[in-house]
Amino acid sequence: MGIETYEVSHDWDLPGAGRDAVRFTDWLTGAAGVPAENVRLLLSPPARAGASPTQIPYPYRDATMANVKNVMFDELPDCEGDLLWIYWAGHGYIDTGDRLLLPYQDATQSLTHHFNLGSALRWWRSENVRRGRFPYQIAITDACRIDAASQSRLNFGAVDYGGKKTLPDRRQLILYASRPGELAENIPERGAGHFTDTLLKRLASKGLADSVWGFEGIARAVAADFAQARTTGLAWQHPEFVFERGWDGLPIFGHHWAGIPQPECAPCLDQQAWQELGGVLRGLELPPYAYDAYRWAFEISGCVPPATRALPATDLMDIARDLDQRYGRGRRLPLVLPFVRHLAGWSKDRTWAAVADAWVDATVTRMGTDPVSPAPRVPAEKPMLHIRLAADTQSDDRFWVRMWIHQAEGDFESLWESDRAMRLEEVRDRLAQEINAMASATDRNHCGVTRIEFDVPYGLLGEEFERWKLPIGRPNRPPRELGHHYEVVLRCLDERVGVAAESWRRKWEWLKTHGGQRAEAVRYLRDEDISTTLDLLLQKDAAPVCVIAEVSDTRVTETLDAVLDAGVPIAVWPRRHTPASAEGMEDTLTNLDDVRTLPAVVYHDRLTPRRRPLALLWDNPDRIPDNRFAVMAYEAQERRNEA
Repeated sequence: MGIETYEVSHDWDLPGAGRDAVRFTDWLTGAAGVPAENVRLLLSPPARAGASPTQIPYPYRDATMANVKNVMFDELPDCEGDLLWIYWAGHGYIDTGDRLLLPYQDATQSLTHHFNLGSALRWWRSENVRRGRFPYQIAITDACRIDAASQSRLNFGAVDYGGKKTLPDRRQLILYASRPGELAENIPERGAGHFTDTLLKRLASKGLADSVWGFEGIARAVAADFAQARTTGLAWQHPEFVFERGWDGLPIFGHHWAGIPQPECAPCLDQQAWQELGGVLRGLELPPYAYDAYRWAFEISGCVPPATRALPATDLMDIARDLDQRYGRGRRLPLVLPFVRHLAGWSKDRTWAAVADAWVDATVTRMGTDPVSPAPRVPAEKPMLHIRLAADTQSDDRFWVRMWIHQAEGDFESLWESDRAMRLEEVRDRLAQEINAMASATDRNHCGVTRIEFDVPYGLLGEEFERWKLPIGRPNRPPRELGHHYEVVLRCLDERVGVAAESWRRKWEWLKTHGGQRAEAVRYLRDEDISTTLDLLLQKDAAPVCVIAEVSDTRVTETLDAVLDAGVPIAVWPRRHTPASAEGMEDTLTNLDDVRTLPAVVYHDRLTPRRRPLALLWDNPDRIPDNRFAVMAYEAQERRNEA
């Protein structure tokens, strides 16, 4: 099986997967001497790239669910054979039991049809296959092993082929291109998967007998090839070989063998270092920059970071243990040392930071490791303008207004507040005055503003503040759109109450500690996803922290209600009355690398012609100005009533 194109999306195109399946067919029917009629080739050829099916020298069928199931469970079990050889190149995911799920060519988002490799192999070991047939079975997959649960836009469902009693005399050797959670590298310029390319080089000169009976040795050699490649930064994945028992029936212990040449790598911490580190980290909660420290440890040590873009644990000692088991690139530097150095460098508790730095320095001296560089600087925050509008109890179109400057040091400074309720046109005029004043200010806390936050009542979420036109440019020039000069985001603090407030804070804590690169951080929604229980689904876990809603005008209100009820702090949705010629959201947001870059991404999107106008809710519970303003409008109204 080699699947290069999927019905799910053009983004799933995987150049080289089909070619890899053809290359395996070349080897099987060539050096291995397998009769061509014994081979079943299923492909999704790269038609989108203009390749012609006539360029494929073997008969093949489309790699659809119907064709694959027919081959695997109808045709092949009726054949007489000693060895079943399965090769699959394409996309891959794993379920909660680490079983590999391999989508078919005709998989879609709403019905992600897939081949469950674990269930299929159990079926092939069972009495469903007549006794005496296929006592030897090899399965090779060049596919990623990403958590299926993190793919919120896909619907894998449950696939189980059943199976009667398993037969102990059937032997299975399974080779995966990567560990659970890892990506498998594809090399488009070569038209090949890195794993397949490496394996075929080991098989190229071998006949069938040598390849089958010596398969354990070939697996060892491939493991060594990747171990060496990782030391030079040319690979990141860890091929995993699952041999329960060898062909002789004797047990093989996991995928670890003696005799594999090990690359020069960083030393592990000694017992004294671990004892001292336990005291340094005891009682310390996971800080919001933990993932930054984890990733920097790989970067400074020349080691390829895990493809999962996630912390391996939520306890700092467990994270340290994970780092201590990984290799650097030719440096004598345990990865735990730069991890702790970074934690110390970004900590606001300078007393603890001094203790942590002292532990790093003492460990370096005692163990004779390479020195540890100072931690990178904490990213400097630029000043931000925060505008709070509170509804007037006596009028539907007037609001009490207050403006703050959020300084780089993290404090709010009151800038201006109204002495009466104002219409939005008046608010716009006052905002223009403050922006022009800030532009000419010499106070560093009042200049360099890049973001404007509007904290508004629920009813104003539909107001297009980013499209407000203000006289903030050169004299005698047309007014400028606010969203063309600033990141304009919305907040709705009035709605962050009750159980929704608890979920809101919990989700933001998840974002801080896990970073914004994990797939489960984002939930993509379309009209068909909107339901009366959507808020419960969004609130159930700490993730998602962001909703990207490509919904129609009639579904916006329902979507926002679900977002606020669930406590989701970040959301993007299209503005109403979008021009028919505007492009969709998918081009810029479907493959979002990091949730934390959304304000900048949406800002740049607003500068692109024909983009769909977007609204961005960005509600950070750690950044709230003077809480007394929440009741200021009502107090003022009471004073006016008394007068």
